[in-house]
Formats: sequence, C-alpha cells, structure tokens
Amino acid sequence: MKLPLDAILNSLEDAVLCVDAEATVLWFNEAAARLFDCAATVLPSARASQPASLAGAVRELGVSEVAHTGRAVRQILLPQPSGEPIALEAIVSPLLVGATTVYTALFRDVSLLLRMERVVFESRKTQALASLSGGIAHDFNNILTAVICQIDLAITTPGFPASLREFLINAQTSARRGAELVSRLELFSRNRKPEFAPLDLTIVIDQVVFMLRRSVDPQVTLHFTPPAGSPWLARADAQQMMQALLNLSVNARDAMPTGGRLSFELRNVKFAATGTEPPRRAGEFVALSVSDTGIGMTPDVAARVFEPYFTTKDPSKGPGLGLSITAAVVAEHGGWVEVESKPGAGSRFCIYLPRTLDSVTAETPAPVADAKAGEGNECLLVVDDEELVRMVTKAVLAYRGYRVVEAHDGQEAVEMYAAQPGAFDLILMDVSMPRLNGHDALLKIRELNSQSKVILLSGGVQEPDTALDDPDITAFLHKPFDNQELVRLVRQLLDQRPGSSGRA
Repeated sequence: MKLPLDAILNSLEDAVLCVDAEATVLWFNEAAARLFDCAATVLPSARASQPASLAGAVRELGVSEVAHTGRAVRQILLPQPSGEPIALEAIVSPLLVGATTVYTALFRDVSLLLRMERVVFESRKTQALASLSGGIAHDFNNILTAVICQIDLAITTPGFPASLREFLINAQTSARRGAELVSRLELFSRNRKPEFAPLDLTIVIDQVVFMLRRSVDPQVTLHFTPPAGSPWLARADAQQMMQALLNLSVNARDAMPTGGRLSFELRNVKFAATGTEPPRRAGEFVALSVSDTGIGMTPDVAARVFEPYFTTKDPSKGPGLGLSITAAVVAEHGGWVEVESKPGAGSRFCIYLPRTLDSVTAETPAPVADAKAGEGNECLLVVDDEELVRMVTKAVLAYRGYRVVEAHDGQEAVEMYAAQPGAFDLILMDVSMPRLNGHDALLKIRELNSQSKVILLSGGVQEPDTALDDPDITAFLHKPFDNQELVRLVRQLLDQRPGSSGRA
C-alpha cells in the first residue's frame, strides 16, 4: 500500500518545509502555511511574493552551516502584528536526493513552554526570597526585641531623668513601627492554606496602603476614605485578599509611570434579580475598587487583562499572571472582578464579594500586668542563640525577681535540663537556632518531663505549630515583644495548673 505522504505531513500540527541549498522553498505543509500566513501557491515560482515572516525564518535556518555540521536546532522568533513574537524551535536536517541536498525544517511553537519555564523560575525565585525573608525577619526581630526591651528597662529604671523620657519613648515608637512593618510583610509572604472567615475589608485596605506608602514612587498619591457607614463583612481569607489587592495596586502603579492618584473605595451594593447581566448576579455584595489615573486601556486590551500570560508590559516586569491570579482568588471566594477603562483616562478594577451575615469573633484582650503582678522567684531557663536577646530577656526577668539561667542553643538547653530535670520552673526558647532548633529541643525536653512549661519565641515568618501541645504548659510569643507582655505571659504560665483547661 502506498502511503499518501502529503496527507501525512499535512496532518501534523508542527510546520514542515523543505528548502534547497540556496534557501529556496521547495515544499511546505498546511501547518507551515498557517504559521507563516502564506498561500499554498507560494513556491519557488512565486518567491517574490513570499511573506517576510517566511523569508526571515528560512534565512535563520542557516542551511549553509547545516551542510557541514549535519542536523541542527535553531531558536527563531517569528514577529507578530499583535505584538509579542512567537518562539519557534526549528530542527533542520539535510537529506541527499540523488546528487542534490535538500533540507527539511520542522518548526514547533515553544512559546507556551518558555512562558511556563519563566513562571517556574519566578516561582522558585519567590520561594527563595520567602526563605531568605524568613531569616532576615528573624534577625531583624531579634534586633528590635533588644531595642524595645532595653529602652523599656531604661525608662522604668528608678531615678531615670524625666527630661530624657520623651526622646526614648519616640525611639521606642519608631522601633515598634519597624516591628509592625515586618509583621505585615510576614503576613503577606506566608505560604499556607486559605482560612475563610468573616472579614472587614477595611482592615485589608489599611494594611495594603500601609505597605504601598513605603514602596511606591512618591509621585503616586494614595487615597482611601473609609466608608461612612459600617461596611458589610465578606467571608474571605485576609492574606489572599491582600495578595489580590496588591496585584491590582501594582498594576495601577505601573500604569502611572510619571505619577498619579491611586484610590481605594469600599461600598455595600445590591443587585436586583431583574436587569442584572453576568458576571453580576442578584444579591448583596461588598464592592472593593482600585482606581488609577494612568494611561488606561483599549477595549480589546481590557477584555483580555485576566488571561494568563497576557501583558502589555515589558517581559522583564513579569510573566503577566498578577491579574489572572487576582481573578482566580476572587472566584474562589465566590465573587468576580470587573474592569472599566479608557485610553488616557485611567482604569478602575472592582472586586465583588458576597456578603456574609456571620459576625467576627472578638478576641478577649489579654490583661496588661504591672511590675508587681509579674514579680516572682522561680528559676527560668532562657534559650536563644542571639546573645543580645538573652541578655535583655534576662535583665527584664531578673529585675522582677526571677532567677535566670542562659543556654546558647537547643542542644545546650536539653543537656542542662537533663542534668537538672527539676531545676527549671519555665523555659523560654527561641524557635530558630543552630545545632538543635526550638521544636526539636522541646520534643527532647518533653521526653524527660512531659509537663515541662515552655514559652516558644519566634522572630520568623512561620509561627510554631503548638496544636499538639497542652496550652496549659505551652505558649507562644512573637518577637519583638515588650517587657510587660513578656512578664505577663511568664507569670500566667507559671500560675497555670496543668490540665486546668483555662487561661489567665
């Protein structure tokens, strides 16, 4: 049976063409005709009418080199009228036909593959940055812990000059602002499963504005006026909504290269059952909008902004996933995103989330202890690889009457505890340490005494998982903390009876 060779080659999705040693096109399949936008009649006899894209691709095959080197692989960019070129991989193979050598080139579109590789690269880079930020946050919070606590020690020292008090309070306030910024960045960088709960989106907007004020060009002014009435609550994950809002904000910032106004608005809206067209639907929704005074978009661009990998920006600014991620996050919350834009008149993105009638569960604030309430004479073991943190923690607790012993890391703490199992009434232990971290040290100490009381301290982005621990004998304190918070928690845990199932 004779196989229909042309039909077989025309059935391929990859473009195939044959050229001679002078780079004259001898034959191409239907996929090549579609790729290079040329008619089937464009062959050697009609070479002058060949599209520039076909002629350019043939030149880049470099058949004269292939004649000496044999099979070759070429990377070719095929220009497109719409903008971004198509990335092609061309495999060129020589074939001797009688006394003549012809060259067969198979073209494969690898644009999507290259985009995926860029996304993977960006993802790995983001993971590396997140890991790096965890270490930086830990070190930075250790520094802030020492600064805040030592200032507090100075202010509360008997006989401290009142004339200097205001200066130190201002310094302490600045340190707390730094701690607040680290805390907000930590919240944004954490990688965890979404936690849906009733959420006041005003809180999310405030956090995003706080971060943007320290990162956007000063020529971009930020504006958010909280709603006059009480905004409805949406059942949402605060971190994911912050991510979505930051994506919209960064997109708006890039649309204002010479500066402008970035505005946030929060409204309660109702859509009736009649006259409502998709994606809108009947019901009550919380509407969160981000508006800019930038360059705006044409209707064609606005219709595609949520497509993955679609971007009108320079490729160096990212793969064009920010808005598609935002749309996916909002869809996961049961909502949708609308966009309004005109060239030269800015853009407005509006997120609609279903209203929830559930209420926010208010947490009972912990009582603030005074110096007398924190006094004691118990023996405490302070474990931290940062000497300055150990010193200031010891000073704060010793000032209240506690006897404090220091350990440089988790391994030393386990050895000291094993040598004197009943010597320590409470252990204060950092989570991130060399040799043996706080988690592993805690497990070893619990093997020696399952009822040992421990306060885990962490200055990193991940809070320790204490879900398996008895809350009556285990507590967590995030760095940087102030002296009163530390003293209160120490006294609370010391006074707590194991198995009482209550908190002071």
